[in-house]
Amino acid sequence: MSVFVKGLIATGLGLAGVFLVLALFFVAIKLLQKVTPEGKGEAQDG
Repeated sequence: MSVFVKGLIATGLGLAGVFLVLALFFVAIKLLQKVTPEGKGEAQDG
């Protein structure tokens, strides 16, 4: 395997990792928006 092919594989894996992390953040934010009440997201005690 040439250095060029190894570089392409490393670049592809790096981009896939970045997009995977972005997707996880997106899912986490959507879940937090669903869990918190529709107000300002603050806990209102009495």
